[in-house]
Amino acid sequence: MEEQDGPGRELNAYERILAEDRRVVREVLRVSIGGAHAGLAITVTIVALSAVVGGAAWALIIGGAFAFWFTVALLAVAGGGRHGRAAVTRAYLLTFGWASWL
Repeated sequence: MEEQDGPGRELNAYERILAEDRRVVREVLRVSIGGAHAGLAITVTIVALSAVVGGAAWALIIGGAFAFWFTVALLAVAGGGRHGRAAVTRAYLLTFGWASWL
């Protein structure tokens, strides 16, 4: 009996366990658009509170950091082959999707 390579072959025990572990990690790290909206709302709240408490300079620093991160994420996603709305959505998820984990 010959071993097959490719998607049609049966996985051995090690490969099955590894595939299951990868599936679990993907599920844990998955972000949603709802979580990204919550992250944006939390970010806007923090920027507004920092403007009230610390002044406009701190609000600009925090807001600028998130704007910079969004720009870097957008450039990375666009460099990876996504364009238009799909690139903006992916960058939005990368920037604000952390709230899904709260």
